[in-house]
Formats: sequence, structure tokens, C-alpha cells
Amino acid sequence: MRERPLLNRRDILALAAASAASAQGNANRLPRGVGAIVSSSLRLEPSAVNTDWFGTVLMEGLLRWRARGVEEVRPFARAWLDHHLQSGSVARYSGPKSRIFQAGGIPMTTYAGHYGLALPCDEMARQFGDDRARRVVIGVAAVILHHAARNHLGLAAHDDGARFAIPDTCFFVAEALMRAWRLEPASGTAFLDHAVYQLRAYIDAFLIRETGLARTILEDGKLGNTYWTRASGWLLWAITAVLRHLPPHHAEYPRFLKDLRALAGGMARVQDAGGGFHVLLDEPATPLETTGAAMFAMGAHEGVRRGWLDASYRPAIERAWGFVQGNITDEGKIRNAYTGWAVPAERREIDDEMDRHDMGWIPGFILRTSDELASG
Repeated sequence: MRERPLLNRRDILALAAASAASAQGNANRLPRGVGAIVSSSLRLEPSAVNTDWFGTVLMEGLLRWRARGVEEVRPFARAWLDHHLQSGSVARYSGPKSRIFQAGGIPMTTYAGHYGLALPCDEMARQFGDDRARRVVIGVAAVILHHAARNHLGLAAHDDGARFAIPDTCFFVAEALMRAWRLEPASGTAFLDHAVYQLRAYIDAFLIRETGLARTILEDGKLGNTYWTRASGWLLWAITAVLRHLPPHHAEYPRFLKDLRALAGGMARVQDAGGGFHVLLDEPATPLETTGAAMFAMGAHEGVRRGWLDASYRPAIERAWGFVQGNITDEGKIRNAYTGWAVPAERREIDDEMDRHDMGWIPGFILRTSDELASG
């Protein structure tokens, strides 16, 4: 495929400004809150959207809505990809340092947050036929397969120096590997096999079947005591990421279905009457939180839509999405978001991390979820 020429900085800024202006006209035809998030996101400079999960979850969310007709996302996404292909260095990020590798020409590390690079690049490969983006997806999966550190259970590591494992990593590993396998099924069976292996290992390590919830962390060989909302959310998303593309005749398919049903049932049982979920799922004294509710709404909705879950989940999904929408301001800001991660959650350091930071993954979660819910 003939590749398009790279854009210079002036082109990038011009396209970003044009996209933001045009997107304002689309805001009124998108679900409540989504239009404002899209418009405010497209006002960013594409080069400022980085290549770890803070940037790539946002980019994938925008590209999902481009597939639904928000065409202004296309030049913005192209400018983003062009910039990072030209950059020559890993974009600034806040996660732990790890070894640097190239994924289709974009520098990344073996910090799991960089595996999210596969998500928007897969969308661009499929939506635009961009072979450069396709090579990035395959490159990310190759880094995971050949270079990612592992712990004593064989779990792909969060980063090169991590002494812990968390379900977040499972999602980014499984999602990237399955997307690469879908793009290259004939020669990429190792990607499929490893995604299945990682998902099974993470489920067996973190899913507590008596509660139907996922523990927050495995640290120094010991499983933690808490049930952080996004730990269950990440595992939910990891299961759907694999089931979405796994052939139904695969030996693990029925086992993953059983795990999905156990996890969705466990989360539904601890849902607040108003639709939200507590930061620590089984501890009502902790705040109700928006991003975990979005994760449940998305995962459960896809489960019902694809026949993996019973339609009886629909009221819980609607309540969760209603809670999320009630926490989006007219300007597209998301409130009641826990901006900490697994370690402070396990230590019950909650209140100081509510709405503490603006992070690109937060609106990205809402865009991903709203796209899924728009699927009927």
C-alpha cells in the first residue's frame, strides 16, 4: 500500500484547529456529554497526546466515534500518528521506566501502559487502510510476546521492575495481542495463544469465585485484600477483548464465558441503587466512582449484545450509564473519577485521589463506553 507523506508541525496545528472547529457542529448529535468530550479533545495539539495509555485510550475512543460519522477525528488521528512516527524518541509519560523497543517505527517501552498503542493503531489500520498503523499493532504484540517481563506465575509484568501484578496489565496485553492476531491470523497464531494463556493465568490469579470480584493486586507473591472497582473492570474488559475474537470452538471459550458471567454477576450484586460502584466495590464507605461504572456498563453491554450474558443485565447497565452521564459536565469534564491506581487503592488511600488529576484515559473511557452503548 502506498503510504501518505508525513505532515509537518504547521500542518498538524492547522488540522487540529480545523478539526476542533468542525467538531463543535457535531456535538449536538452525539449522546449527552460525548459531544463535549469530542470537541474538547480535538482542541488538543495532536503531538501532545502521548503513546502510553493516557493518550492511546483517548485516541481509540475518538476513532470509535469517527467510525460513527465524526469525520473530524480522521485528520487529528493522522496528525497524531505522523508525529509519533517522526519523533524518534518515546513520548513523555508518567509511568515507570522500562526497556525501549520499536513498534512499527514508534518507540515504546515494556511498561504495560505502552501496549495500549495497539488500540488506536488497530482502528486506523482497519478504518483507513493505513499500513503504517498496522505495522505498529504487530510490533506492539511482538514486543509483548518476546520482550515483556514475566513473574513467577508467568503473568506479563506491569513493567521491568514491578514486584506486583494487577489486572490492568492483563487488559492491555490481551487486547493488543488479539488485535494483532486479527490483523494477521495466518502467521500470528502465537499472538492468539499467548493472549489466551495470559487471560487464563490472570483470571486464575485474581478472580475470587466466592464473591465474583477481582482482587486489586498481587504483591510480593501475596494476593491483596481489597476489591478495587477498576481491578474488576480491567479484568472484565480483558475477558471481552479475548472473547470478541476467539473462535467459539476454542477449548478455552466456554471457560472464559463462565468467568465472564461470574465477574459480571459479582459486580452487579455490589452496584449502588443509583447505578454507581464504590471505589472499593464491597466497602460502601468508599466514594461512588465514575470510571468503574463506565467499565461495567461497557463490558456488560457487549456481553448482552453478543449473547454472552443474559438480557436481565440491561437495567443494571442503564443505571450504570445514567450514573456516568450524570457525572459529565456541559464542558465535557468527568467528575467523581478516582485518579489513583492499584497500590493506593489497596492501601485505602482514596479521598485524596478523587478528581485530583486530569488524565486523558478518563474521557477515553467515556468515549469507549458510549460507543459500545450506541451499538444497541
